[in-house]
Amino acid sequence: MKSNRLGLLIIAATLAVIGLIVAAVHGYLADRHERQIRAQGVSLSRSLALLPLEQLVPGDGQRSVLHTAVGAQRSEGFVYALLVSPAGAPLVEFALPGTPVPAGALPREPAGWYGERALRMPDSGRRIIEFIGPVMHQGNLAGFVRLGYFADPPWGGVEQLSFAGILALPIFLLAPFFYLLMRREIRPLARLADQLAQTDGGARSGRPAVAAAPGADPLSEFVERFGRFLSVTEARMSELEAQRLDAVASSRLIAYDKGKVEVALQSLPEGILVLDGAGLPVFANASLEGLVGVPPEQIVGQPPKLWCKVPALLAFLTRQRMRAGVATFLPTQADIVLAGSPPRFLSLSAQPLPTPQDSSSVFGTLVVIRDTTQEQLSRTAGADFVMQVSHELKTPLASIVAYAELLMGDDGADPGLHIEAVNVIHDEAQRMAGLINNLLNIAKIDAGTTALKRQRVHLHDLLVDAFESQRQGALGQGLDFRIDVPPNLGAAALDKDLFRIALNNLLSNAIKYNQPGGFIALSAEEEGDQTLVIRIRDGGIGIPADQVERIFDKYYRVADNRSDSRPGAAARKGHGLGLHLVRQIIDLHQGSITVQSTPGQGSEFCIRVRKLAAVYEEALPA
Repeated sequence: MKSNRLGLLIIAATLAVIGLIVAAVHGYLADRHERQIRAQGVSLSRSLALLPLEQLVPGDGQRSVLHTAVGAQRSEGFVYALLVSPAGAPLVEFALPGTPVPAGALPREPAGWYGERALRMPDSGRRIIEFIGPVMHQGNLAGFVRLGYFADPPWGGVEQLSFAGILALPIFLLAPFFYLLMRREIRPLARLADQLAQTDGGARSGRPAVAAAPGADPLSEFVERFGRFLSVTEARMSELEAQRLDAVASSRLIAYDKGKVEVALQSLPEGILVLDGAGLPVFANASLEGLVGVPPEQIVGQPPKLWCKVPALLAFLTRQRMRAGVATFLPTQADIVLAGSPPRFLSLSAQPLPTPQDSSSVFGTLVVIRDTTQEQLSRTAGADFVMQVSHELKTPLASIVAYAELLMGDDGADPGLHIEAVNVIHDEAQRMAGLINNLLNIAKIDAGTTALKRQRVHLHDLLVDAFESQRQGALGQGLDFRIDVPPNLGAAALDKDLFRIALNNLLSNAIKYNQPGGFIALSAEEEGDQTLVIRIRDGGIGIPADQVERIFDKYYRVADNRSDSRPGAAARKGHGLGLHLVRQIIDLHQGSITVQSTPGQGSEFCIRVRKLAAVYEEALPA
């Protein structure tokens, strides 16, 4: 029964399709017919309107041009052609037999003399499209030409029926063919429906599927079972989608963690290189470029022999490749030296990367490359410093011991010797005390135990006092001392004792590294409303341009190759701590110090500190 209903439904659908096609063909023919009559009507009405009235209204026994023109056209939609007076009275008439001419008002205004309009036949009501054109005689309106055409094409003729029949017959014959073909194709669907039922039943409850009822429509049964199958599939897809979302979230979390680790590794000052089991780099941070001179993008994925130009580093990396994957691989370290001026020292360390699941197996190696040049220089400078301090302490001790022995000997009764011995012992003791104080101050600052005791300090008094103290100690050396500090110089919040140490070191250096007949000049001024500037200039030996940047480094001493026989030369051999201490003290006060120097002409040290505003002066003790 269901199959019969399906067949009838196919036949009804076929007839509906045929009806739609016939309607579409009719609409197409009507549109084409209307375009044809409009083209003919407009053309003919305009052509007749251009003819003289005498030709359109013939004399007795003559045939009108209107009859000739209308008879010459071939249009199945033609109905009538009229020549009427301006009042509407017919002058010449040509119409199909038995066809009445519909009445219609004529235009009065010139703007409407040419045109078209729709009318209805008086007897049948069929729609007419009428075209109008004026006929002139001696410049005056003599009448109108009226041409009428059926708006709808003739329908129901033999040709139209034949065309419709030819069009509908194959469509109608195809309906049973497709019905039989569909029945044939449904058979596999029925079998597929049984399989879907089994799949559906097994997926839902594990029970065998129920067979289809006898006489049931295979297509309906297939659709029903396919719907159940889609439900099961949708549930499974939802489950898989949830798993996919979990996997995406996990991968994004891993990528986020990986990104954080990479950012942390990129920010390290040490060079980081990660090698896989085959010894190929899989990660290199940006700091590595400054150490080995090769950008990271040229390192990752490339064997070390293609980019590493340092034989010692290449040998170290090659050893890691040979050890990769060995469970007993232990961390290794090495120190190498890069040739250059000055040479660079690198410390290499390799750490095995065990797998998370099995700590006994290694999947890669972490190589850390660290620049230890400063450490090596510090160690070297430290050793030199110990030797220098030992010498600095040994020399004044030797002088103190020698004069002490003289005082205890037979010559100790000489008053002149007493005075000389006391002076030498005092100077050498002061020299030793200054060295020890510098060492203690630097140690406190490096350890972070120095606490600034800021107070309001009038720089004029502090600068004059420090300058006079150093000037008194250098009397007799032939130096010219100059000071230019205005009495109304502003105040600053300083640790007076520490700042005095910085000034003493700078002034003593200006004296120590001066030349016979040279000068030492101390000046100060206010720079703007917030800064105080202190300048210490000398006319001494100056500092070579290539050493200016390093004079504030710890243990660094400016090379002085002049002969030791020069007066005061022995006192010029410093221990590399004074200027380093000055820089640290100025930094503790949030100030700055700069230097300009010309070898053989002297140096100028410039200190800038913040001026104490008047608003805050009362908050600090005087």
